[in-house]
Amino acid sequence: MIIMGISLLAFISCGEEYEDGEVIRDTYSGTIHVTSGGEDPAGDFTGSGDSGIYSFAWRNPQSEASLNLDITTNTGSVQMILRDSKDTVVLDKTLNAGGVDSYSGVSDPGESGIWTVKLIITDFNGDGSYSLHPGG
Repeated sequence: MIIMGISLLAFISCGEEYEDGEVIRDTYSGTIHVTSGGEDPAGDFTGSGDSGIYSFAWRNPQSEASLNLDITTNTGSVQMILRDSKDTVVLDKTLNAGGVDSYSGVSDPGESGIWTVKLIITDFNGDGSYSLHPGG
């Protein structure tokens, strides 16, 4: 019984390891289409006042990432958060309706490996797209 308890504790404390391209969370009530994966993931999303979170694992062999994010919307916002393999936020960008509708840039340096990509979409009415590439 003690050995089983120690084994269970070790399993819980190890954290989760995701596979490249694995969807971690999808609560977005609109539509998201992943158009490419691997080292250069990309996707499109649409909504009619929809909200939610879409996140996935991405194997980035570099210490930085290039992001392109575009939206066409009259309401809502889209936030993209990138976390490196050590779970450090290396990029956090939000685009809002009525503001700048596109972003192209490079993340802060981080640790290569499996990164987490999270889209937080709020009251979104329109369409958008994203693409990621390893390096700057």
